[in-house]
Amino acid sequence: MSVASLLRLASVTTSKRSAPARYGGALLIAGCAIALKLAFYWLLGDDAPFILYFPAVVAGAWFGGLDGGLVVTAACSAFVWYFYFIPHRSFSPPPLHNTVQLGTFIASSVMCSLLAENLHRARRLAARSAERLRIAQDHSLDGFVTLWAVRDAPGRIVDFRWEYVNPAAAKMLERASESLLGKGLLHTLPGDSAKHELFERCARVVETGEPVDVELPWGEADRRRWFRIMIVKLHDGIAVHFSDITGRKRADEERAALFASERRARAQAEEANRLKDEFLATISHELRTPLNAILGWSHLLQARSAAAEAAEQRARGLAAIERNARCQARLIEDILDVSRIITGKVRLERQLVDLDAVIGAAVESLRPAADAKGVALELAVAARGARVFGDATRLQQVCWNLVSNAIKFTPAGGVVGVSIAQRGADLHVEVSDTGQGIRPEFLPFVFDRFSQADSSTTRRHGGLGLGLAIVRHLVELHGGSVSARSEGEGKGATFDVALPVAGPAQLERHGLVQARDGEGGADVARASPGALERPLDGLRVLVVDDEADAGEIAVAMLRELGVEPRVARSAEEALRALVEFRPDILVSDLGMPFEDGFSLMRKVRALPPDAGGGIPAVAVTAYARSEDRQRALAAGFQAYLAKPISAADLADVVSNLAVQLSSGPAGWRPLAP
Repeated sequence: MSVASLLRLASVTTSKRSAPARYGGALLIAGCAIALKLAFYWLLGDDAPFILYFPAVVAGAWFGGLDGGLVVTAACSAFVWYFYFIPHRSFSPPPLHNTVQLGTFIASSVMCSLLAENLHRARRLAARSAERLRIAQDHSLDGFVTLWAVRDAPGRIVDFRWEYVNPAAAKMLERASESLLGKGLLHTLPGDSAKHELFERCARVVETGEPVDVELPWGEADRRRWFRIMIVKLHDGIAVHFSDITGRKRADEERAALFASERRARAQAEEANRLKDEFLATISHELRTPLNAILGWSHLLQARSAAAEAAEQRARGLAAIERNARCQARLIEDILDVSRIITGKVRLERQLVDLDAVIGAAVESLRPAADAKGVALELAVAARGARVFGDATRLQQVCWNLVSNAIKFTPAGGVVGVSIAQRGADLHVEVSDTGQGIRPEFLPFVFDRFSQADSSTTRRHGGLGLGLAIVRHLVELHGGSVSARSEGEGKGATFDVALPVAGPAQLERHGLVQARDGEGGADVARASPGALERPLDGLRVLVVDDEADAGEIAVAMLRELGVEPRVARSAEEALRALVEFRPDILVSDLGMPFEDGFSLMRKVRALPPDAGGGIPAVAVTAYARSEDRQRALAAGFQAYLAKPISAADLADVVSNLAVQLSSGPAGWRPLAP
């Protein structure tokens, strides 16, 4: 029986009886005791006058509390005093020994009545507490149950029996209280591991008396819930208080997942910040190194006299300046390419491309660097004439990056091999070397931006760690793939680029192949090889550039071609020169103060043809994006050059425009003399 049941049974106390009932009952008990005394007078005599009245006092106190006990005590004392003490039938003072007997009886009876009253009071308090507990448990939002231990013959706990289940517990357990009461714990709960774990913990509480506070999962995996369970001992049983913490657990799991995600994001941010710092340090070093050579040689060339021994040093200095300037230009171009890749602004000028010609040109451009380092550069073409549909300049950039990378990491006496072969529907370009190879742990990251196997200040090879990232992106834009393999450090590396072969539909659609340079180079229709050799003597070229150094460089390059150049520092000055100088070709910078090259070209094209409105024009700018080129061509320029320009690019563009001038297409006629 549960504690609550016992307390409810004990709640029937004297407080529920009226005063007449308590007094009447006490008098009835006293009368019965007197009657028994008279009935057994022949046996007891006068020797034990109070022997039957002590039980009567106890019964009266139990029935009527303090009042009932006192009534029985008074009635019995009066009866004995009147009928038994000498003188009989009188309330005169009795002899001393009778007085002692009477006093002892009265004192004992009063004490017994007080104890009975205290017992009744305690029972009333316990009953009220039990009632409050019952109401609280019945209306509690948490589950509360009591279970009693079931033991086998040796005394081991083999199960627990449900004794009390409050409504909240029944709801959480998804069982009716009546279906649990009196039954065993192990036979009424689902599951195996969780049920037996709970049983073991309950048995341990009964054996040790130490309470347990634990969180346990409950139910099948798809309906699992979490409970926080407090188990305390009750004699040979337990009281279990539990609450559903599934929501809190899920919140904890979500919070833990968010925390883990935040830690990963923070680690990624810290890694990105570290890479940024390394990149900034690397780019600072890589940009300052060529600048140091350029500035140093410039200072020496200005300070040296024109002595004979200075001529050779001047030549070396000029070569160093050109070499380092080209190095810096390539670094800047790599950074711009990565920026375009990140923002998704890389555009391909797709056409049918003879891949062997593109790869061959890239290899030949790097042969001097390989020879200077003592590295053998070999080219093997097994698929001549095979074409891909792509951007020739970008494909050449892919090959240039891979081959230059191989040369950089191959020591003197090593070999760099380039091969082209068709396998199935793909053309494969393999670049292999006998250089330092790639560590296995670094191989998965070799195509990541800013990723370098050695980023320390003592590294032997320069670079920003951008070349291979650019290669991967450009190859993927062409619908191909690139992979790297290496057997480890000191065993060389091989890079394999796979590009889809141009299909019949593309070959038919592009039967007339247009040769167009990629982004960052010249963009003109090509003339025949014979026409390009036509002399340019007497051709007039107007150069428009607000920067004096840039204008002077362009003029010097044009003079080497035999043309007659002139410089205008602004759009306004250029419009005057069209009338005064009467040029055949216009070369204009796009970015100028007050009025840019676009505005100048709009004004030029608004002129009548005989006033220069049809003059061929070349746009020159530091803005090397595809959209900048398209905007320039749409504005009326026939060709486009991205800074820094080379003498070869400028000669190529001017020569082609000169050929078109000689063929006399409508609107491209030179000004009349």
